[in-house]
Amino acid sequence: MQAKDIMTRDVVSISAQVGVRHAVAVMLQNGVSGLPVVDEEGRVRGMLTEGDLLLRREIRVSPRTPRGPEMISETDLERYISSNGWSVADVMSPDVIVARPDSEISDIAESLQAHRIKRLPIVENGKLVGIVSRRDILGLILDAPTTPIPREDESIKLAVRTRLRSDLGLTPQKIQVTVKNGQVTLEGLVESELKRKAVRSLVESLGIGGYKDCLSVTEEHGS
Repeated sequence: MQAKDIMTRDVVSISAQVGVRHAVAVMLQNGVSGLPVVDEEGRVRGMLTEGDLLLRREIRVSPRTPRGPEMISETDLERYISSNGWSVADVMSPDVIVARPDSEISDIAESLQAHRIKRLPIVENGKLVGIVSRRDILGLILDAPTTPIPREDESIKLAVRTRLRSDLGLTPQKIQVTVKNGQVTLEGLVESELKRKAVRSLVESLGIGGYKDCLSVTEEHGS
């Protein structure tokens, strides 16, 4: 699936030249936590998010303790501008990660996670055409088709063994799978409690009713 399949096309954006108060009003009126900042040609120049606004002077109860010039760094000056500046240009994050309409959703999800951001502008021919948010991607979980669950014991056994090998590299020589009346029992050795937990997650993801964990952890034997 690609960005164009789930992106919001009617994007609320804002100009870098407008005031911060106006930008906040736009965010609240539209129920969004971030705005792409675009120029007159629709090219993305930055992002303004709730996080960019949390240190604004309007929020502080009392002014910061004054310091001498020799104690003020460039970082301090940048924070001062973003806290006190009038325009969106003073507050926005100028370094924006963007994606294309044909970008894979899995790649966008990884970018959102890696950079700890909530949304990604979608750009085509240099211009903003949409936006993909975490919420858009979460919707895919609900809409994802469920995998048919095998009913016969032998079919369940084959499904578990196949996934153990493909997902976790666990062969039948390492893990023995038995199934009786739909209940899966696993025996064998795994290298750690983490892998043991991963095995449980694998079995649970198949939607199989019962699971009996008889696995042993080799690190326990070595201690």
